[in-house]
Amino acid sequence: MTFINQDFRFKEKHDKHPRLRWLLFAAGCAVLGAVIASTNTDSNNLDTRISTTDDMDSQDLPAFTESVPSPSTAARLSFELTLPELQAQQKIIDNINQDSPKQWREFKVKPGDSLARLFDRANIKPQQLTEMMDAGDAVKQLINIYPKDILRILSDDDGNLQALRYEIDHEKYLMVERKYGVLNANIFKHDIEVRSAHASGVIDSSLFLAAQEAGISQNTIMELAGIFGWDIDFALDIRKGDRFTVVYEEIYRNGEKMKDGNILTAEFINQGKTYQAVRYTNPENNRAEYFTPDGKSMRKAFLRSPVNFARISSGFTTSRYHPVLHKFRSHKGVDYAAKRGTPVRASGDGKIVHRGRKGGYGRTVIIQHGTKYSTLYAHLNAYNLKFRVGSKVKQGQTIGYLGSSGLATGPHLHYEFRVNGVHRNPLTVRLPISKPVPKRYLADFELTTAPLLAQLNLFTRTHVALNN
Repeated sequence: MTFINQDFRFKEKHDKHPRLRWLLFAAGCAVLGAVIASTNTDSNNLDTRISTTDDMDSQDLPAFTESVPSPSTAARLSFELTLPELQAQQKIIDNINQDSPKQWREFKVKPGDSLARLFDRANIKPQQLTEMMDAGDAVKQLINIYPKDILRILSDDDGNLQALRYEIDHEKYLMVERKYGVLNANIFKHDIEVRSAHASGVIDSSLFLAAQEAGISQNTIMELAGIFGWDIDFALDIRKGDRFTVVYEEIYRNGEKMKDGNILTAEFINQGKTYQAVRYTNPENNRAEYFTPDGKSMRKAFLRSPVNFARISSGFTTSRYHPVLHKFRSHKGVDYAAKRGTPVRASGDGKIVHRGRKGGYGRTVIIQHGTKYSTLYAHLNAYNLKFRVGSKVKQGQTIGYLGSSGLATGPHLHYEFRVNGVHRNPLTVRLPISKPVPKRYLADFELTTAPLLAQLNLFTRTHVALNN
C-alpha cells in the first residue's frame, strides 16, 4: 500500500506542469520544421547553382544527386541555356542517374523540310515520330514549321526521343518530354515583361542616323515615320534641326530584352511645327490607333507619300521638259527616286482596277478608293503577285516595287492622285481624315493618355534643356 502511495505521489509530482510540457513539445516541433524547410530551400537554391562544367570528379557526383534538376526540368529550362551548357548539364544528369548518354542537338528547319526528314537527320527511329504525334494536342504546333525555325532535340544512342523543344513565338514554346517512358507534350509561357523606354534626337543629316545615335531600333523609327506619315512627307519635309521624342515599349523575356514594342506616344517637330501622337485602344472596335492629344485621328484616308524615305526628283507641274521625249509637257504627278526594288505602298484602302503595262508609264497599278479618289503608281520594276485586278488592298500594303519600266531614265516611282478624275498635287492636296475618338469615350481617352503625354512633355523639355 505504501509502495502504491509512493508511486502515486511520484506521478503526481511530475504532472504538476502538463501544459508547460506540451508547449515545450510544440516549440520543439516548430524548430524541427524550420530546420527541415531551410534544408529543402537550400537544396532548391542549389538546383539553380549546379555547375555545368565537364571537369567535375565522378566521386563528387553523389553529393549532387538530390539537387540536380530532373531531365524534364532541364528540358523546360533549356531556353535559358546555350547548347553547350545544356549538353554539359545533361551529361551530369545522366552520370548521376547512371543512364545511357543523351545529347541535346539543335536543328534549323530548311526549305522543304518535314518532321520526318528532321527526325531522320537526328537519327531518331521513325516510330518515335508516330509516338510523339500522339503525345497530345499541343504537338499540332509542329504541323506548321517554317524555314529557319529552330528545334532542340534530346535523344539517346538507340534513337529514342527523350525531349523536344520548339519556339512557337516569343511568348510561348512547346515541350515534348518523356516521363516514365511515355512522351507528353505541353505548351509553356515565357516570363514576358513590358517596360517603358524613351529616346530623343535631333536631325543633322538624316532621320535614320539621328535615330541610330539616339539608340532607337530601325523598326521603331519606321513605326515613328508611319505614325506621322500622313502629315509629314519624310522624303521632302525633313530639315536639319528637326527634333523627335519617342516613348515606347521594350519587351523582355525571362529578364532579357527581346525587342522593342509599340510606340506609346511621340512628338515630332518639323520645320518649327509640333506634331504629337498617343496610342489609344478604341473600345468601339478594340483596335489600337494613334490620336492627337485632343482625340483627332493621326490616320488620314491617304498616306502623304507611297514610298518611305525616297527623294523627290520631279514635282507636280503643268510644264516640264521630258528627259526622254525631249519636249515640254505637263507632269501631273510626283516622282520619287529611290533604289530599284524599293517597296511601293498603297496610299489608301481601295480596289486595284488596273495592273499591267500602260504606255509610257510602263508597269502600272491603279487603285480606286471609293467613288471619289484614285491613285496611280507607274514605272514599277515588278508587282506584288499577291494582288491582281479586283483585289482589295489596305493602306500601307506593298503593291509593287520601284523600277524604271516605260519612259524612264532611272529608277523612280511616278505617283498620281486624282479627285473625281482630276489630277491634284499629291504633296498639297487636302487629305480626308479618319474618325476621331467617339465622344462617349473622350473621358476615358483623356484619363488613359494623360500620364503618357505628361511623360512625353517631360522628356522633351529635358532633352531640349540638355542640348541648349
